Amino acid sequence: MATERFSKAAWACAVLAFAAGAGITFGHAADPDRQSANAGQGRGGGPPKLAPAAVKSSKLTVRMDWIGRAPSVGNLTSPVVAGNTLVFIDQTGSLDAWDGTTSHPLLDNANLPPGVSPTGGEVILNVAANSSGSRLYVMFTSSTVPSGIPQRLSPRPGADAWHVLYGFDFDGTDLSNAAPITALQVRRDGHTGGGLTMVTDNTLIFATGDNGDAGEDGRAYTQDPANHLGKLVRVDVLTGATTIVAIGMRNTQRLIVDANGGDPHLIAADIGGWIAEEIDAVPLDDLLSASVPNFGWGRNAADGKAREGTFYIDASGGAVAAAPLESGFVQPIAQFGREGAQFIGETGVVASAGSFRKIRYLLGDLVSGSVYALTAGPTTVSQSVSRVNLVDNASRAVTLKALVGGTRPDPRFFNFPDGSAGVLLETTGDFYRLTELR
Repeated sequence: MATERFSKAAWACAVLAFAAGAGITFGHAADPDRQSANAGQGRGGGPPKLAPAAVKSSKLTVRMDWIGRAPSVGNLTSPVVAGNTLVFIDQTGSLDAWDGTTSHPLLDNANLPPGVSPTGGEVILNVAANSSGSRLYVMFTSSTVPSGIPQRLSPRPGADAWHVLYGFDFDGTDLSNAAPITALQVRRDGHTGGGLTMVTDNTLIFATGDNGDAGEDGRAYTQDPANHLGKLVRVDVLTGATTIVAIGMRNTQRLIVDANGGDPHLIAADIGGWIAEEIDAVPLDDLLSASVPNFGWGRNAADGKAREGTFYIDASGGAVAAAPLESGFVQPIAQFGREGAQFIGETGVVASAGSFRKIRYLLGDLVSGSVYALTAGPTTVSQSVSRVNLVDNASRAVTLKALVGGTRPDPRFFNFPDGSAGVLLETTGDFYRLTELR
């Protein structure tokens, strides 16, 4: 999904800014824009004064079984299930279908729909499929908009492209009958979000980014329900009509639906700024009704305060006070912080009743490759985040960073067509099946 990682140029800028003692660094678009190491700390670099509870050590252990390697390694995000097929997404502009044994190309920059003019490094932002896998919905980043579809303009200066949603027929082998559906204006150099999932066969939920930069509090854009920035947007795929169904989100790049025993919830991993990486949950009924949940990011018009996780933040994104449970705001079901790391970036989540026993949601950090778990459902707030141990198929302890030669692994969590959990390492393209052992 939007990349959640630094481009080479953005990473170089971040390192230079940090070395110069700058207070923030700037990442590209959907990068984790991990600011300097004093985030959430005293300005003198002392111990954290306002930060989420520490991640807990645990005996939770997950086995990794190597399955294969993605067809391309450009700018990968989490694969998507379409029927019995796993669709690999390279955001530089290609899709490949994998049937469990072999893969073949579905789409690339040479055969994009005629209404798409690819731009930037996230030509294909994300993909979602209907319940049977017969329809595939692809969100492109384009400098132009096809005629005849609804458009939402951005109020943020610098908007220079469009997220354009297309629908395709999919028979498990080929895409056909491309049809544009709707378009939302975007600033490519800001947080671009990208979470995408179907909640009914005609209803899609898209997580837009705030289109901002590191070192901001979201400004007023994300709290204004009149625009689409920093929101969950409901899309009617038959008409292209869009409705704002949640506000106050920063840079949510993955969405999943947890059936939760008949009380389905949308689960979102919202990448934080200096303070808190959030795991958010909201009942689907709330998103399909007139209710508009508020997750707090951005300057609220009523009280002027901006929130990240369970904290109030100032205009530069630093924590200034704890934020109590407040009427009108949804606090995360869990959160974790930087814990001394210079750069972090939340990735996930994935859930699987077949792969996990105690673990309800598995997630991680793109930079270090650390893997975390929540063990309670979506209605339990203030959950602890637990560290997960990994072993290979010979029961030897392993880390994601070690598997990619010591660099950042950029793990992308996903489900296989049979519902089991997997992780794709963006750095190498290797993907694994995950099974909880204890």
